[in-house]
Amino acid sequence: MHWKFIRLYVIFYNTVIIKEYAELCLLAVSAFQKAFSRKEFIMSKADKQEKKAAKKAAKAEKKANKQPKNPEIVKTVISAVTALLCVVAIVLTGTNITNKICKTNLDIAEKYPANSNNASSGDVNGGSDADPGAADPSDPGAADPANPADPGAADPSAPADNNGGSTDNKGGASTDNKATDSAPVGSDIAKIVAYYNAAANATKANKGKMTLDIVQGSTTKITETSFSNTIKNIGNKLLPNDYGTKKHLTVTNGNAVGTKTTVKGETKNENKSINKILPIDNNPKMSTLTAAGVQSATCTKVSGGYKVVIKLKSETVTSLSEKPKNHYSCMDVLNITEDDLGGFKIEDCKIQYTGGTLTATVNDKNMLTYFDVVNPMHITGNLTYPPLVKGSAVIDASWKQTVTFKY
Repeated sequence: MHWKFIRLYVIFYNTVIIKEYAELCLLAVSAFQKAFSRKEFIMSKADKQEKKAAKKAAKAEKKANKQPKNPEIVKTVISAVTALLCVVAIVLTGTNITNKICKTNLDIAEKYPANSNNASSGDVNGGSDADPGAADPSDPGAADPANPADPGAADPSAPADNNGGSTDNKGGASTDNKATDSAPVGSDIAKIVAYYNAAANATKANKGKMTLDIVQGSTTKITETSFSNTIKNIGNKLLPNDYGTKKHLTVTNGNAVGTKTTVKGETKNENKSINKILPIDNNPKMSTLTAAGVQSATCTKVSGGYKVVIKLKSETVTSLSEKPKNHYSCMDVLNITEDDLGGFKIEDCKIQYTGGTLTATVNDKNMLTYFDVVNPMHITGNLTYPPLVKGSAVIDASWKQTVTFKY
């Protein structure tokens, strides 16, 4: 039985007991009053004086011939005493009943507390938080989870790079034809871009089997606005904020199959072409970047290959649908449409891509083992909600994507 019904039953039970207890008390008091209201107990002052005088005068006579007490008076006294004893018994009984009722209430309160509602939010399954797509810690080529932006710290035990190649014991030409022998160690932008493009495109075109562990998503927030805080809060709830979405995919012959887990913990199956998984979206190539769009680039030797870091130049577009040429040529960009704004329209839009950063590790097979992009942007414009609302807004946003490859 639910605790609420038990409480209702106890309340009803208490009410009946108290009612009966009150009725018994009233009956006892009534009997007591009735007993002492008899005429034999109502004496005037004159009667008392007359009785006193008669007592003195008839003292001798009383000693000689005692008169029995009036039976009516005796009967009345007995009734009164009986009524008094009933009242005492009722009081004691009622006290005992009350104590039992209180104990019952306490027991029920302990067994069925008022705030015992089942949890309705949060993870109640006790499932593991482990990411099924996380890098294998036993794999020396896996990304360091403590520093996802830098998967390949320099290996102190690695020998110095002799122009990217090794020679035989006779000092002749290189006997190792690895692709990384031609890695452009240094900061030559054109060579590094060409080197990265070749490795990225070879990875996306790979027809063999590989696994992809991906963490990606967007962050967006209205940082300045002429609107009230209420409208600002509504706007922030409408904007996309899904960074932390995870994918674990197995790619065979260009087709990616696996699972996608959202930041809300919802897991769905995914079956897509790799052209829709990796940049450039819906394109067989992963990068068509040119040196003209790059602000800086570095290539360094690390354990397991070479690490490439490319910083893009800032770009500005004037509509939500317009793609920035250089950023879009090698990384995904934040996809915001007016449908995401919940009925708001944006006018005089200006989106500044402040310079995305691309970090990648290339192995000795000229294939990517790690890919990471951080693509921040600064959006300004006027938001309207026809025909009543209009105001300015500044939105700071970012698209992030990290991919770990295993072959």
